[in-house]
Amino acid sequence: MEILFNAVGGFVVEVGKFVSKCIYPKIENIIRFSTKIEDLRKEMENLAKFRDDIKEKLEGAEREGYKTKPHVVKWIEDVQKLENEWEAMQESIAAAKTLVYKFCPKCRLRSEVSTQAKNIRDQFCKLKEVGENFGSNLVVENYRVKKVEHIPEPSIEGQLTATRNLNKLLRLLEDDEVFIIGVWGAGGVGKITLVTNLNNELLKTGVLSRKLSFGVVIWVTVPKPPIDIRKVQAQIASRLNIKIDSEGSDRSFSSKICERLKEEKSFLLILDDVWEPINLDDVGGPQLAARSKVIITSRFLSVCNQMKTDVEMKVYTLDEDESWQLFAKKCGKYCQSGANPSIGKGNCKRV
Repeated sequence: MEILFNAVGGFVVEVGKFVSKCIYPKIENIIRFSTKIEDLRKEMENLAKFRDDIKEKLEGAEREGYKTKPHVVKWIEDVQKLENEWEAMQESIAAAKTLVYKFCPKCRLRSEVSTQAKNIRDQFCKLKEVGENFGSNLVVENYRVKKVEHIPEPSIEGQLTATRNLNKLLRLLEDDEVFIIGVWGAGGVGKITLVTNLNNELLKTGVLSRKLSFGVVIWVTVPKPPIDIRKVQAQIASRLNIKIDSEGSDRSFSSKICERLKEEKSFLLILDDVWEPINLDDVGGPQLAARSKVIITSRFLSVCNQMKTDVEMKVYTLDEDESWQLFAKKCGKYCQSGANPSIGKGNCKRV
């Protein structure tokens, strides 16, 4: 009898464990369905707010030139996917809530919806934990690339011809049909001054005009012939904070630059003082889209033509009056000391 009692007792215990483990949670899900769903709704709302806070921080950081880490981007995408799953459940949740008295199929429907809700909550817990571990210092990469770097250069303010040329360049940058611009003219006519002022102007106009807001502006001083492509690539890589293996080939170098530039919404590449044609593919320039441009400065129209520029803009020497104004501005008080202006203008001509 005692053996039978123990056997029955053991069986009852095992049945109890089975009921507790498998059946009770299902019963609880059915009875406390509305409460659990409402708790999950609040948790999903909090996760969405948390995600929006992170996105707001990222948007501010990206405006400053920071780049979002890939795993943060994936986390945001995963949160969105979970939200989509949650939204897709709403019709089933509403149906399960309306079936109050009919035991079947209410219990079955609530059980199915509860199982889906549990799966969503499990994902929610993981995403919440990952997001909380980002911390303010882990949301973006440690480095940043300024969109435009200021280059010290005398202003062209008050110089009518140079100002007209600057405005023309700005209009060309806004033209979706123009990709490569050639600025050419004899040495010393002001090509570098013009393009440098353009670079600095983009610090201001980029804020005001969407088409002039490049993801990054890259200035490269091209070495004299024979052109060392690696030196050109090195300047671009330095500007983009790309670490390149010095033992790698020019092709692998250009491939890394190309992939990095593709990450930018747009870019402006300025190749200054080009003496002979450069193949943009060799330096890592990707296929130009409407928002990305290249400006080259050269003494030779033939270089512009061989690089297939869409527009060639010649820079001429200043006329006598503008030359004198610039000369007087440079000399400052010495040109305003009462000396004979004709002597100064004569010196200006010789310069």
